[in-house]
Amino acid sequence: MSAPGYPGPYNNPPYPMAQYGDKSVSPYPAHHGGYGDPHQAPPPGFNPGYNQGPPPVMYQPVAVPEYGAPPGAIAPAMAAAAPVGVPPGLEYLTQIDQILIHQKVELLEAFIGFETNNQYEIKNSLGQKIYNAKEKNDCCTRNCCGSLRSFDMKIKDTMDREVIRIIRPFRCVSCWFPCCLQEMEIQAPPGTTIGYVKQDWHPCLPKFSIQGPNRETC
Repeated sequence: MSAPGYPGPYNNPPYPMAQYGDKSVSPYPAHHGGYGDPHQAPPPGFNPGYNQGPPPVMYQPVAVPEYGAPPGAIAPAMAAAAPVGVPPGLEYLTQIDQILIHQKVELLEAFIGFETNNQYEIKNSLGQKIYNAKEKNDCCTRNCCGSLRSFDMKIKDTMDREVIRIIRPFRCVSCWFPCCLQEMEIQAPPGTTIGYVKQDWHPCLPKFSIQGPNRETC
């Protein structure tokens, strides 16, 4: 006994089934719209736009040990092309417009007033530490000259690489001696002078100018 038939389109034969690798038989009619044939190469000049978008982002290295690394190891930074003319180690600064500088509290200085080498943490706007800065000079200079003391300050990244060195000689603070105004030399990388910060004479206000490596005012 045969199965009962169904009237109308239900009794139509099914679509032909294509065998694997047989491109001559297709179970569905061809369309000119939609996605097109995946086996056909795109027309000349076709650009899907996958490579469009913002430039790659530089990420500052973070002190996170890798799995299986010895204690104290630091994960390497993500590789990215450095902008032209930027000293090594300062690429991250080209993408931010604000930094926060926090001085570390020294217990010896806080309790007995003995002046120690100042240390600072440089952070981004999210509070993440990106650099460390430490002053270097002798004990007599720190405790006898106070805020007028000379110093060399080393700024290091989170992988303990020195990226900036600031050199400040001893200078007078009085506005009546314009020949002994404050100034600082900035080197990046250390040994290569990239500019100066120099105090401009003013009878009442502290004013400073930024100069290039040849002492030209920027």
